[in-house]
Amino acid sequence: MFKKQCLALLACLLFLPGFLTGGHLASARAADRAAAGAVTLTMLTHWDATTLQAFQPYVKTYEALHPNVHIQITTVPFNNLLQKISTSLLSNGGFDIYHIYDLWLPQLVKDHLFAPAPATQASDIKAGYALGIASAASANGTLYGYPTEVDDYALIYNKRLFAAAHISHPPTNWSELVSDAVALTKRDSSGRTIQQGFGTITGWDSGVVHPWLSLLLSDGGHLLNSSNVKAAFNSPQGLETLNLYQTLVSKHAIDPSMTLHYDTNFELEKTGMIIMANWWESGLQATMKSKFKDVGVVPIPVGPHGTKSVAVNYVWMYGVNQKSSHQAEAWQFLQWLNDPARSGASSRMGDWLMAQGIVPSRASDQHAHAADLGNSFAQPFVKALATSRPFPIVLGGAEITTDLQKQIESVVYSRSSPRQALSTAESQVNTILQGSSPD
Repeated sequence: MFKKQCLALLACLLFLPGFLTGGHLASARAADRAAAGAVTLTMLTHWDATTLQAFQPYVKTYEALHPNVHIQITTVPFNNLLQKISTSLLSNGGFDIYHIYDLWLPQLVKDHLFAPAPATQASDIKAGYALGIASAASANGTLYGYPTEVDDYALIYNKRLFAAAHISHPPTNWSELVSDAVALTKRDSSGRTIQQGFGTITGWDSGVVHPWLSLLLSDGGHLLNSSNVKAAFNSPQGLETLNLYQTLVSKHAIDPSMTLHYDTNFELEKTGMIIMANWWESGLQATMKSKFKDVGVVPIPVGPHGTKSVAVNYVWMYGVNQKSSHQAEAWQFLQWLNDPARSGASSRMGDWLMAQGIVPSRASDQHAHAADLGNSFAQPFVKALATSRPFPIVLGGAEITTDLQKQIESVVYSRSSPRQALSTAESQVNTILQGSSPD
């Protein structure tokens, strides 16, 4: 027994130095850094593990250039990000830096979360980004951060399936969209859809609303009025857009049972065409592999009352917590990350975004990556930015998106008529807009 106790004690003594050189030594070093004026910047975003790993070299480079700064990144799934932002404020004042969807900015500003960009960074943003992009990172005329990616929408289609259906070109208007979708649709002897002509999305708010809104805009319609204080979609154009969905469902060209797994169905060539955003490129390449060559991209088809293709766009942005005790260091890091790495070059953020097939929002980044943005997939999205319109950045924007999602889905699932859905959504959206006001 005594021998066993001695061996146990010896094992503890042998383990102790290793223990100290591990977590405890790291903690000791962290304490030394803190005593020497070191700063730990915390950041919250929605990236997955692979995306985060690709970002880490930039973090290490910055830390090497600024030995007193340590950057700690927390990631959560997109669906949990807004809730995580809210709950983080209840714990130690939240994170220093937040990476957010621009639609949330007005509410976060109203909640006194974001600090206005200091004069140096505000000037940098105004000089480096198009006015429409910079405005997406603004609320009440004040800039609150650095835009990162810009996303818009286009019609993505499978060229091989089009050829097999003897369709000579992708649709440019809604009449062609319907006829092509019907020609692409295949059903087995039991009536089950084995290939749908046109894919729609359900179960994801912006995935439902943004494609529908792009069609509405391309029919000459509007989501809100010019002052963004009243719904404008309950209009002839709004009715035409939901009637388009109803028609495609009635002709079996949209199969409601295939909408939840929209991505898988397109990747497996069970969907002929779908309206989606540019960030999907890397995902399609990874899953379709050699079949990615069959993927084509064209502008949103123009509706009966439209004169041109108009896609909706949105922006992601970095902002700094106004309760952070390290605001100066946070802004310095964000400017380093988003400014050109050298004269004529892309920013580090631009390089990172392009590696994932995502369009950077900074003008100089787009210029530096012009060759890559000129490929057959990205180029139509980049061209569409010239005529695209941002999703309105208003208080209650997230709630508006959710209410619209439910009513659009009610038409896809044949639970409501287009007219009923529009009327219900209009009432809900106007209630939200009337009840939302900045402090």
